[in-house]
Amino acid sequence: MTVTTIRFPENVYRKVKEMADFEGENVSTYMRNAITEKVEDQKDYQEAIKMLNESTGTVSAEEVRKMVFGKSNGEI
Repeated sequence: MTVTTIRFPENVYRKVKEMADFEGENVSTYMRNAITEKVEDQKDYQEAIKMLNESTGTVSAEEVRKMVFGKSNGEI
């Protein structure tokens, strides 16, 4: 496993710590999970764009949201 250092302004770190505490995680786990989620979202987005580019028809924004996020705009 690789170890890295991230520098934050103190006020940003405090907010991250508050959020991690709220989730019941330590700061390191919270940040690792947040970054991993962001990377996975980007991968999903790229796959959806590839599917759209390969599509012969049109795809609605609603369909893109379902493909990328697994839900429609009105769902939480």
